[in-house]
Amino acid sequence: MINNFRKLVLLTLLVFISCKENDATNEKYTKAYVALQGSDKIAIIDVDHGELINEVEVDFINTGDRPHYVVIDEIHRTWYVTLISSGYICKFDLDTDQLLDSVFVGNQPALMDIDRERQILYVSRFMPMPSMGMDGTNSQLIHQIDAQSMIILNTEDVGASSPHGIALSNDGSTLWVASNEASHFFKIPTSTFGPTNYQSQNFQLGYDVPANYEINDNIYNALEIVLNNDNSQLFVSCSGKGEVRVFDTLNGDSLKYYSTGMMPWHMAISKDDRYLYTTNRMSNNVVKTDLSSGDTKTFTIENLIMPHGIAITADDTKLLVSSSMGDAVYIVDAQSMMLLHSIFFAD
Repeated sequence: MINNFRKLVLLTLLVFISCKENDATNEKYTKAYVALQGSDKIAIIDVDHGELINEVEVDFINTGDRPHYVVIDEIHRTWYVTLISSGYICKFDLDTDQLLDSVFVGNQPALMDIDRERQILYVSRFMPMPSMGMDGTNSQLIHQIDAQSMIILNTEDVGASSPHGIALSNDGSTLWVASNEASHFFKIPTSTFGPTNYQSQNFQLGYDVPANYEINDNIYNALEIVLNNDNSQLFVSCSGKGEVRVFDTLNGDSLKYYSTGMMPWHMAISKDDRYLYTTNRMSNNVVKTDLSSGDTKTFTIENLIMPHGIAITADDTKLLVSSSMGDAVYIVDAQSMMLLHSIFFAD
């Protein structure tokens, strides 16, 4: 164990089999990229063997850049990371992990999604998130970025504070955004994205919240939104309510909800849309929910403190879990919810 715990804030999985062979085994392997927020590095992991491959520096300012979230474009062989303290989005080569370019967007960029076909990034600016005791400049903005040139194309003001959760439809036509402070989520056609007269549709997370999305009620405190694989349903982790809510993407109607644990954070859905996996920040566990029966299985371990990020491999066999207060990433069997590997990070 190391004395200086690293904050592992948001784990994102590279969901394809790398064409590069492991030098030691001459075998192909699945890679995962993990943001080590407290040490300004991105860890690259061999998921199949449970080994650390490399660490990539993203240290640009003396006070800490705090890498937060990674998205990967396997088509154009690039990956991108948000730096929430220095305000940059950085672009790296997927094969060499060398820095290619960056763009400054301003205070505290958070989550991203990517239209790989059109090479467009969408980035939420979520801070300060006062529900989490964080200070910072208030934001209502979502950025649209040309992923090839790393130039900001447009900026959308959703009208609600602290937009955080973000999800793009498979065809790139619709962007979904959830506010962390106002208990609302938004449906934005990407064709109207930016400074237009079009007002995007907004929906309440529950009937017990104000109809006005400009009111910061801090009741549901949405963290992440995830679309199921056919894009018919939108899943919203509601940290203020201890549940994940599900909505119809055609009309925004509430369909059902699942109680997951205290302060659900990030989510993953199996490729067959059968299972939902949720990290529960204050329950110190990960819950697997059968979306048909509602039955659950739980993973927990002594060093899993305030679990944060989660991702599932392309074959639905393994989960990767990170924690906000820990020095390890855990690889878990997605069926049995039993631990397979622990990867510890040392100075």
